[in-house]
Amino acid sequence: MFTGIIEDIGEIFKVRNSADKKFFISTNINYKNLKIGSSICCNGVCLTIIKRGKKKKNNWFVITASKETMSKTNLSVLKIGSLINLETSLKVGDEISGHMVFGHIDKSVKLISRKYVGSSLFLKIEIPFELRNFITKKGSVSVNGTSLTINNVSRSSFEVNIIPHTLKTTTFDKVRINELLNLEVDMIARYVSNYIDINKL
Repeated sequence: MFTGIIEDIGEIFKVRNSADKKFFISTNINYKNLKIGSSICCNGVCLTIIKRGKKKKNNWFVITASKETMSKTNLSVLKIGSLINLETSLKVGDEISGHMVFGHIDKSVKLISRKYVGSSLFLKIEIPFELRNFITKKGSVSVNGTSLTINNVSRSSFEVNIIPHTLKTTTFDKVRINELLNLEVDMIARYVSNYIDINKL
């Protein structure tokens, strides 16, 4: 489980193709926190650290993405040199500054538009029809692993605002129109919607 508060921007320095795909990622996250077998959120995807090491001043770790994960997320388009949002798993007693993020991506969606409003970045992102009921104004959403507040919602898109601090600590300043973003809807919204649907039967 995660909070959607990004700890570091990692960089992929090696990709190994096999039955599953292995990503080697350099990071400034404390080496002690990169424990083999622990979960780590990579662009919003909950994955398991299978190897770790040190390379000069940077630490590094390896994760494996299955075919199912590749088909549902933007990990499929990442390559050597790609930057990626990272967050280590939540520990008992940690501050929850964002919202509960599980790392279970619902779908990768396209960025429709981007523009700066003052010093903040305004993003418009598509909503798949099947997820529309989980997206609401002033609700929470995870995009590429980052906890964001929804500003506005239309039938086919929603809008978020990325403040300067978040721009510095995530990869959002580099996202481009039509780029795929990993979307995870708020788990509370999912359960409430499911409860309502069941009681309609």
